[in-house]
Amino acid sequence: MIKLLRAGFFRYFHSTVFKICSLLTIVFSILFSYSTYSDSNLNEIWFMFGTLMIAVLITFTIGNEASSHIKNKIVAGYTKTQIYFSEIILANIFALIFFIVFFISFIVGNLYILGHTPILLSVQTILGFVSMVLLLASVFASLSCIISSKTAPSIVCLILVIVLTITNSMVVNLLKEEEFFKVGSTESGKWEQWEEKNPRYIDEPLRSVLIFYRDINPYGQRAEYESILIPFLYDDESWEQAKEATEHTIGNEFLRREISEEEQKYLNKAPVIMISPLPVFIILGWLIFRKKEFK
Repeated sequence: MIKLLRAGFFRYFHSTVFKICSLLTIVFSILFSYSTYSDSNLNEIWFMFGTLMIAVLITFTIGNEASSHIKNKIVAGYTKTQIYFSEIILANIFALIFFIVFFISFIVGNLYILGHTPILLSVQTILGFVSMVLLLASVFASLSCIISSKTAPSIVCLILVIVLTITNSMVVNLLKEEEFFKVGSTESGKWEQWEEKNPRYIDEPLRSVLIFYRDINPYGQRAEYESILIPFLYDDESWEQAKEATEHTIGNEFLRREISEEEQKYLNKAPVIMISPLPVFIILGWLIFRKKEFK
């Protein structure tokens, strides 16, 4: 296993795909840091770019092994289990390297956030995003090992990212619908107001299904973390201006520095929810990989 990992590190570091993805990741991380600094948000497009770079790196690097290279390893005395798990470990390590590049760039470009964000929130957020990265890297690596092709895994993972992004956006928008909305009319010169059921509101049990999907979808997880973090992304001056401008707005709960009890519960359980599917994907991929014939 050690020799496989050592050879894998050499293969990753010396591949053209790694160099291209590394350069693009550095560029994207700088743009992401500047975007956060200027707009005070965590735009989803940068999360998608980071995901795609990890997907391309893993799928092309494993895909370049193809059947012939894997067969040579088997002939050399390595088991399919050793080959499979070495690829999973390497994929996770390099995905974490790319995440660290994004994270360092974010911190360097947004040092003021450190003065606003509670330490516990910072730690839980980092742990949550690390869990997302590990889940995605393991899925990409498992698919690449199973498919054993140079381009097919990349296409499959690209489709997977697009599907996860689109479906998450749809689910999040559905869950944002309020259960009731206020309507009113003037009767005999007097304004009467009442509540009516929103026909677009999703009731139980489908609502619980949608919430579960949002919570296990990395893009849904990112959206939840963003909603909690955004109030801490303002510098002191813009925070006071925004607070003053909205203090008389009815029902505005956006600007706040306190973490609610519901948000804290989400922060506590989110990493567990993210990691829980990981063993399933890895073991399922291993079982399929063991049955493959390499000609």
